[in-house]
Amino acid sequence: MIFQINDTQWILKFIKPNSKELRRSDGSYTFGVTDNTEKTIFIASGMTTYMTERVLCHELTHCICFEYGIFLPLEMEEQLCNFMANYGKEIIYLLDDLLGTLQKFA
Repeated sequence: MIFQINDTQWILKFIKPNSKELRRSDGSYTFGVTDNTEKTIFIASGMTTYMTERVLCHELTHCICFEYGIFLPLEMEEQLCNFMANYGKEIIYLLDDLLGTLQKFA
């Protein structure tokens, strides 16, 4: 699947959970990886919808950081990505609800 962020084309690929693209330097496997060089997000296939959504949100946050020049220490970037995976949807839905309510009063 191809998508764009800030006029840059990215690719989303679902791959086998034991694929080399999901292997960390310590030999363990992860559920998702964002490769800025290849402009590709790799996501483990076969996860539940809930987990796929969380992992994809996490990886998209990495993409946004890359595309808009947001450079954070790795641990801080991981915390930001986890925050978005955990709470991003709630923030956006609440924003939509509040804006919809405000428009009724405008």
